[in-house]
Amino acid sequence: MTTPRKIHHFGLVVPSIETYLQQSPMWELRSPIVEDPLQKARLCMIGLVDDPSPAIVELVQPLGDDSPTYRAASKGVGCHHVCLSVSTAAAGDAMIAQHRLLPVTPWKPAALFSGRAVRFVYSRNRELIELISDDTSC
Repeated sequence: MTTPRKIHHFGLVVPSIETYLQQSPMWELRSPIVEDPLQKARLCMIGLVDDPSPAIVELVQPLGDDSPTYRAASKGVGCHHVCLSVSTAAAGDAMIAQHRLLPVTPWKPAALFSGRAVRFVYSRNRELIELISDDTSC
């Protein structure tokens, strides 16, 4: 049975990363803010202030009205996706087949995660799931 190794992060869609961080002092920036032209979004990782645990929250800000996250961000801050770590893209594809997930995107390099391959899928419950591979081959 193919299963993800762990939850990598949760994604929150926000209209503005800077405004979100200014209005929520319990969070701090844990990565650079990067623009990802493939996702048409600005992205960063955040963590709780004074908590040394690895950051498991990604902020996603659409770059324009043609961004896949634009409609979600227009409604305000909201949970967007859960990201599961897989060892390889092939292992991710096997998990997609095993659990009958619906692919939304092909594997693409993620600007925020040093080019690691990511792919978005929907579960049968209409949950958006991002798979992130430990390797960079897309």
